[in-house]
Amino acid sequence: MIRADRRCLGFAFAFALAVATGSQPSPASAQSAEAEALFRDGRSSISRGEIAAGCDKLDASARLESSVGTLLNLGDCRDKLGKPASAWAAFRKAEAMAKRAGGDDKRQAEAARRAAALEARLSNMVIEVAAKTEGLVIRRDGEVVDPALWNTALPVDPGSYTIAAEAPGCLPWRMVVPVGLDTKRQVVTIPRLERAPVAAPVAAAPPPASSVEVLAPVPTRPVVMRSGGTWSVTRKLAAGLALAGAGAAGSGIYFGVHAGHLQDRADERCPLTVCADPDGLRLSDQAHTSASRANILYIAGGAAAAAAGVMWLVGAPDEIMVVPSAGDHQASISMTGSF
Repeated sequence: MIRADRRCLGFAFAFALAVATGSQPSPASAQSAEAEALFRDGRSSISRGEIAAGCDKLDASARLESSVGTLLNLGDCRDKLGKPASAWAAFRKAEAMAKRAGGDDKRQAEAARRAAALEARLSNMVIEVAAKTEGLVIRRDGEVVDPALWNTALPVDPGSYTIAAEAPGCLPWRMVVPVGLDTKRQVVTIPRLERAPVAAPVAAAPPPASSVEVLAPVPTRPVVMRSGGTWSVTRKLAAGLALAGAGAAGSGIYFGVHAGHLQDRADERCPLTVCADPDGLRLSDQAHTSASRANILYIAGGAAAAAAGVMWLVGAPDEIMVVPSAGDHQASISMTGSF
């Protein structure tokens, strides 16, 4: 009987949202055609009892273009799926959007009420980092966790999470962490990563004494080798290095532009300093990763171009003189040339 009452209340809330979003057009609820189509499909799926499919449609609509009505419906849908943290984030974002737009006090109050009601059910995860290793990167289910979020309680939905840590020159660490419906606070402690073993170089064994042969003296007549033309071996290598540098610089430009686009999208989803939107955080992390790749490629391209310039100027020797020599117990070759 209690379940039936909750279901009725949930559908009554969805109906109230439908009336509110359909009868009160405002700048806060205006959407593009694609986002509006996804919103309507999502509501239709939910009305047929296809909660998960409807939630996916609403989520896609919110990613295309967020609105207060879409976020309220998305929060209600996620709550029905047993994802209180995701629902809480959607309600909080709807509240902030309605507050910024102004003149939408009713839906702002509803979003705040629903978010407050969920706070008692939230599960929190703390990724505790006691000893920071140089270059440490922590991921949760493959997504990079910003260092600013370390040692901070973050709301998460019930389920299993894979926490991984890695750093240059260290062995990677990984752990699967379960979060239950009754879990209020789950602490994951990242240990100090162990250094990866370094293989010792194998020393070459000296040749046995019996294998040393006495070489007969050989004539030391010099051999002169001349190279002509502009495209010496060194200059061919310089040209190849220059092409590689240009390719690295071009790739750096691509990642730089891509990072800018990702950051713009992240700023649209998270205009405030504190953001609880997982998609906004993911876009920001991806933007930082693309920007780092762009910087590395710029440096590699510039270094390759500089090295290519030096190799081109030096070129290959016009003339090389090879003088072999040998004695009783040794042999050698000396080379001289002009550049």
